[in-house]
Amino acid sequence: MADWTQKLKLHHWQLLVAIGEQGNLSRVAKMMHITQPALSKWLSALEEEIGFALYERHSKGLRPSEGGKLLLEHAQRVINELERSREEMARFREGGLVGSLKIGCSPVATDCVSQAILPLLEEMPGLHLNIEEKVMTPLLQDLTSGVLDAVVGRVGGKALKLPLNYQVLYTEPVCFVARNDHPLAGRSAISWRDLAPWRWIVWPTGTPIRISIDSALVDNGVMMPENTVESASMNVTLNLLQASDMVSILSWRLAQRYEAQGQLSILALPRIEQKGSVGVFWRKDDNPSTALLRLIYHLEKSAG
Repeated sequence: MADWTQKLKLHHWQLLVAIGEQGNLSRVAKMMHITQPALSKWLSALEEEIGFALYERHSKGLRPSEGGKLLLEHAQRVINELERSREEMARFREGGLVGSLKIGCSPVATDCVSQAILPLLEEMPGLHLNIEEKVMTPLLQDLTSGVLDAVVGRVGGKALKLPLNYQVLYTEPVCFVARNDHPLAGRSAISWRDLAPWRWIVWPTGTPIRISIDSALVDNGVMMPENTVESASMNVTLNLLQASDMVSILSWRLAQRYEAQGQLSILALPRIEQKGSVGVFWRKDDNPSTALLRLIYHLEKSAG
């Protein structure tokens, strides 16, 4: 006798996700072009077969139970994988590209990822690559839901509590930067007090690099200025720095790259001992593809 997983088709998985997102059976029934009684009957039958309630009923509709949240993660993964299969078959049909790899990259890791991609493509020229740059929180959400295959960025915080494997690639300090002709840029040494008059551009609260700088401020008995600008975009930050007297905080490697390119200067603040590790994350419950394993290899090599 077939178990409940073998009875589910794609539109069933889509129904589960839609109910979780909308929290209203009538709305979902209208969206999916079925009757509300039929949807309710199907959901009740599925819950009975699984053995627990997937959604909790309340006055405003439905919300996923703890077990329902777990199933919704798998439902989203199923939908994403089927979409991925469709895309890969279309690419093969049109141009012969074999396989794909979707990589999430936080701004701090762009240099490491760039150095790993070139030898990966030399080794696997038929591989289709998709690279997305964001801060870590949405990237890790996309990784757990199956949208991404790997994420490269800061290691720490909530990331370590997710069902993910990770490999630390390198550890580095953070530093302050400004435009090349900033009043502080030419000085051989500056103090925390020297930074106070200038507006800071900082990473959003909760991001690993923000946690690093917050800890450094505590260690040095310094308060962050109130008139800060929060930016998760390296392009916006770079443009603001080059057009103003603002200062910002970057990882050491990224700051060195911008300084070598003549775009920014590293300010001579005493060494910030608070360090941050950069690593690569991938899902625990998947067998990693050859492309993913080779990406990890080349990331480790480029970070060495």
